[in-house]
Amino acid sequence: MKKVLLVAMADSIHTARWLEQFRGEPIQFVLFPSSPHRRVHPKIREMLTSDDGANLRLYGLLRRLALPAWAIDRFVDNRLRGVLLRKLIRREKPDILHAMETQGGGYILRRALNRVDLVPHTILTLWGSDLYWFRQFPGHRRKIKETLDLIDALALECHRDVQIARELGFTGRIIPPFPVTGGYDTEALAVKATAICPSQRRMILVKGHTRFVGRADLALKAIEDVHDQLAGYQIIVYSADPKARRIASKLSRAHQLDTEIHKRGALTHTQVFDLFSRARIYLGVSLSDGLPNSLQEALCLGAFPIQTNTSCADEWITPGETGFLVSPNDTEAISSALLVALTDDDLVDSAAVKNRATANARLSSNQIQQITKHFYSD
Repeated sequence: MKKVLLVAMADSIHTARWLEQFRGEPIQFVLFPSSPHRRVHPKIREMLTSDDGANLRLYGLLRRLALPAWAIDRFVDNRLRGVLLRKLIRREKPDILHAMETQGGGYILRRALNRVDLVPHTILTLWGSDLYWFRQFPGHRRKIKETLDLIDALALECHRDVQIARELGFTGRIIPPFPVTGGYDTEALAVKATAICPSQRRMILVKGHTRFVGRADLALKAIEDVHDQLAGYQIIVYSADPKARRIASKLSRAHQLDTEIHKRGALTHTQVFDLFSRARIYLGVSLSDGLPNSLQEALCLGAFPIQTNTSCADEWITPGETGFLVSPNDTEAISSALLVALTDDDLVDSAAVKNRATANARLSSNQIQQITKHFYSD
């Protein structure tokens, strides 16, 4: 049985979705948590105890010490977790070492591999902003280049990042871009998507991130700019951090908008699907991104996407036809795009049909598993 040592966020739905694809496969996973939280995502916790889940073990010591280890590593450049990972590599002797997300898993791996005698085949998966955003900061750029020097294969979701990786000196194998956290049951989602015609929907979904590169505050400003067009509409702010919750509440009171706010982690994936199936418009504004999961969900479920051009959404939608790409710094352009999507019924209906075809061709679980079933053997 092949053994994979996975360095990834144990509290992340993206890690969980990746592991779920390997149910019943002859692969033994050892998960080394890279995030500071002791929390383990429910889907991963289920796989740890399920007979039919991925063959998975969790490095329990780091789960207990996650927060103090992370706090120490902020000052010593990941040296502590690098030592722990190095010891685990020597003990487990994995066939493959796989880090997911550069600034978390990749930087720890960079510290561990400096002194490991026998280095296994090493894979790094990029999660969106890893190269595109962080390359502009000299300290991160140096760490990224050092990490890439240690990697045999690179998995990514944007063609944009292929060129960036090469510019940063990566000479190893690049796995052709694909949705790196897994696919969707697009046939089942199509049933939900077609239950209500997009032009008949009266909901706007806003991704509620304001920390790091998220700019939900600008998305909500655009909604305020067109508030007089929103009679009968419900505004849903999901995955909302405290700042987004405050702004959305103030906006709701000021303009008597029907607003529903869900804090981060409050909704299950199924509940998110339900919201997208009832939304006319999805609004995602950030300074940087890769292929947002929320964009993928919009494509599957018929919500018209308005996404910032700092993602690689241009590789998935045709601007003005199947969605809009906007600058995160141009609230007037965001408002204008929102107004068009609110008033052009033909546009949102035709976009939904075309986007579902894209989802069927590029996002279906069957399609993605044709890639992932060879991921650890090629």
